[in-house]
Amino acid sequence: MYPDYHSLPLRPDDLALLQNILDEELEARHVPMDSEQAEELARRLVDLFQSGVRSADNIRKVMRPDGGLVITRKDER
Repeated sequence: MYPDYHSLPLRPDDLALLQNILDEELEARHVPMDSEQAEELARRLVDLFQSGVRSADNIRKVMRPDGGLVITRKDER
């Protein structure tokens, strides 16, 4: 059986991880902390974490504006 991450409380180290990633994303996107876009990014981070994406690297990949997709041109394959 898979764990139900939505029912698990966020621990202090989980919050610190998410805050660190949020700070990085806001700085990279030049978004102020007190903006609606920042709130949406924070919501998305928590949703990802609670859906089971727990590693910082994976969260960062998914949070990329392109959704973490790597697109190559046909002639580069």
